[in-house]
Amino acid sequence: MKRAEIEADQMPGQDSFLDVITNIVGILILLVLVVGLRTSHSVRSDTDELLADQAHSEQEFQQAYRNALNTQRDVRNLVGRVGNAHLETQFRESERAWLGTAIVEAEKEIEARRQKLSTNDQRDFDLRHKIALAQAKLDDLTREQVALISRGPPTESLECQPTPVSQAVTGKEIHVLLSEDHLVVVPFDSLMEQMKSDAQANVWRLRTQDQMQRTIGPISGFRLKYYFVKEGLVGRNAAGDYMAGQAYKFSHCHMLPEVSPPGEPAADALAANSEFVQQLQQHRPEGTTITIWTYPGNYERLREMKRIIRQMGFAIAVRPLPPGMPIGASRHGSNSLSE
Repeated sequence: MKRAEIEADQMPGQDSFLDVITNIVGILILLVLVVGLRTSHSVRSDTDELLADQAHSEQEFQQAYRNALNTQRDVRNLVGRVGNAHLETQFRESERAWLGTAIVEAEKEIEARRQKLSTNDQRDFDLRHKIALAQAKLDDLTREQVALISRGPPTESLECQPTPVSQAVTGKEIHVLLSEDHLVVVPFDSLMEQMKSDAQANVWRLRTQDQMQRTIGPISGFRLKYYFVKEGLVGRNAAGDYMAGQAYKFSHCHMLPEVSPPGEPAADALAANSEFVQQLQQHRPEGTTITIWTYPGNYERLREMKRIIRQMGFAIAVRPLPPGMPIGASRHGSNSLSE
């Protein structure tokens, strides 16, 4: 008896086997449910997409149908207007033909009656006919003259500009050259900055010479030719004046364009959205002065240019130049005067 119980205890448990079978069946059921749900969702999604496509196609069909009806109605209206115009043309042609026939018959009748008159009466009739034609022509000329008088003389507009009060330029200054009806922005500040660097690097040349002449650039189509000079410093004491040392000073400079005339035609430069206008729009009008260097013969264009720049909100300074003289600066020069 004990041996049988021991063998029974050593055999695998049937409950564990049943649990495994039950778990497998449960998993299979869950898989079947998941597959079924996914299949139903896929079928539902396909059905929804199909219904949406059908609705979209129906909308496109209805829109095309309405467009076709509108086109058909427009064509019918156009055909109707063409038919009416054709009937109107036929009526006017028949009317013109009838009037032409009536005029010819009237002229024939008048000529027949004229032939029945005596020679003096015919002469009187011809004279009255010429007077009537002349009177009709006079009436036409009178109506035309009255119409011209009623229009009145052409109005001439005068542009009134206040007299500017000049003051020295103290803020930012943009230099513009107006030469031979061409406009260009002069890189004045950039050239002066490069001149300072170049002068510092070459000031040693003044140790052996009294004047230094250098040319730098180009920058934006301009070169700068500048001059430095060596000057003695004079001191004073009780014994009198004496040489206290030497100083190197800037004398003057000229800005020389590489091409002539420089820039673009003034008519193009003053147009809206031109390169010149865009260059000016990059600066704030407050505290900025546009200095215009110009030569004789450009004053009409200068007047137009000042009007446009003033509308942009900038202050304006004008520096007239004699013919052939380049733009320049000097330590003995004067500041620009803005209007």
